[in-house]
Amino acid sequence: MAVAKRAARQHGRISARQLRDAGVDKRRTHRWVAQGRLHRVHHGVYAVGHLARSTQADYMAAILTCVGAVVSHRAAAYLLKLLRGAAPPPQITVPTTADRRRRGIIIHRVRALHPRDVMRIDGIRVTNVPRTLLDLAPHLEPEDLAKACHEAWVHHRVRPHHIEACIARNPGKPGAAKLRRALGADVVLSDLEKGFLKLLRRNDLPLPRTNIDHHGDKIDCHWPALGLTIELVSFRFHATRHAFETDVARRRRSAHVAYTYGDVFERPARTIAELAPRLGRA
Repeated sequence: MAVAKRAARQHGRISARQLRDAGVDKRRTHRWVAQGRLHRVHHGVYAVGHLARSTQADYMAAILTCVGAVVSHRAAAYLLKLLRGAAPPPQITVPTTADRRRRGIIIHRVRALHPRDVMRIDGIRVTNVPRTLLDLAPHLEPEDLAKACHEAWVHHRVRPHHIEACIARNPGKPGAAKLRRALGADVVLSDLEKGFLKLLRRNDLPLPRTNIDHHGDKIDCHWPALGLTIELVSFRFHATRHAFETDVARRRRSAHVAYTYGDVFERPARTIAELAPRLGRA
C-alpha cells in the first residue's frame, strides 16, 4: 500500500498532504483516525499504525509539519554527532513563507536555505555540518563550539574551507567570527588529556597545542617549536591491558611518542623523566 510504504521510509510518520497525494481524502483520513489506523501527532501529521516513538520519528514529524522544513540547530547537531548528551527537542528551520507555531517544536525562520546547506540522515532532511555549526555558533560557549568543530572533523572530515564556503553562502549571519575563532582553538576532550596537561604544569614543562589539524591529521599534543608530537592512546582497542601497554612502549621506542592512562596517572615520575629531555628541560 502506498501509504504504508511512504510511512516506512519516514520512520512511521506521514503528512496530510502526502495522504492526499496517495488518494486518501479527508473523509477517509478521519475514518482511519477513528479506526486507529492513523494517530495524529501534529497538525497535519500522523503516525501510521501505532504511536511508537523514537528521536528520528519525532524529528521527521517536526519537518512534515511545514513545507520546506529541515531539522537544524541542536537537533541537527545531535543527529550529526556534533554535540553529546540526550536528544534535544525537535528544532527546525523553515522558509519565512511557512506559518503557524507548533507545540513542542522550536522553529527558526529564514528567507531562504541554500540547497548545499542541506543533507539527509536516515531519510530526514537536516542542515549539513558547516551550516549546523554556523547556526549553533551564537548559542554555544566558545569551548563547546570548539569541541563541536572537533567532532565535525572526527565524524565528517569537515575542514576550515568547508566552513568558509558556508559562511560565504550566508553573508551577515551572526556567529561567523566566533566560529572562525573556534576553528583555531585548542580543545581538551578526555580525562587522559586533562591529566597529561596537569602533569606538565605541575612539573613546569612547556604546554603543547592540543587536538589540532596537522598535515591533514588530528593530533593529540604538538609542540610546533620542537617538532614534537605525542599521542595519548586509549586501551579499548587492545585485547588486554598488558598488550596495550606493550604496544605503546614499542611506539615510544620508535618514531611515535605515545603515553597511556597508566603512564600519566600511575607512573608520572617515569613519564616526566622521559619527557623532560624531549621538551628541553633537564
